[in-house]
Amino acid sequence: MSQLKRHFLFLLCSTRRLGNSEQLAYCAAHPLPPGTEQQWMHLLDFPLPDFVDVRHSGPFQPPIGNAQHLLEATLNATDLVLVAPLYWYSLPAPAKLYLDHWSAWLRTPSLNFRERMQGKTLWAITVSSGERTEAQPLEDSLTLTANYLQMRWGGILFGTGSRPNDIQLDAPALLRARSFFAVSEETVPAAEISSGEEASRIFK
Repeated sequence: MSQLKRHFLFLLCSTRRLGNSEQLAYCAAHPLPPGTEQQWMHLLDFPLPDFVDVRHSGPFQPPIGNAQHLLEATLNATDLVLVAPLYWYSLPAPAKLYLDHWSAWLRTPSLNFRERMQGKTLWAITVSSGERTEAQPLEDSLTLTANYLQMRWGGILFGTGSRPNDIQLDAPALLRARSFFAVSEETVPAAEISSGEEASRIFK
């Protein structure tokens, strides 16, 4: 991983703009080494059609429009960062829909999606008004996703906030953000760690 030029894709998944999770993501991205490629995409700017499961009735068609743009950005990244506030202990609807479309991309033979996702690192940055433990279902979901595609799980950066700009008052989260991606050289395949072990390594 250290020998590969890094290209971060930050996918902003909130249903509002400049929310607390997005602000925390900017803080985490700021210390990245000079020359590190960054691409920022807000899913509100790339609305996806409803996912329709046609596995048992016909082949999936190659993605077009916004789906194609998101697919290309996903495949071009070495590091995929889902920036998502915690909604009902899980991902916001735009993020879940984006991941649902992975099911189609996995089954479109010409894409070789599974093979091209292997070795990438998946990260999450999330803010919630609740306790850190309430984000465990979101973390578990993404850890399993990384494991399934033989990606690396980088970890979750969690902050506390509810009202606009509350994250600016969470000094510990802002401090963690400064070194969040610095652990990237130590990331290992998700299958080799538990989410609890990863969380303890990142937050200690």
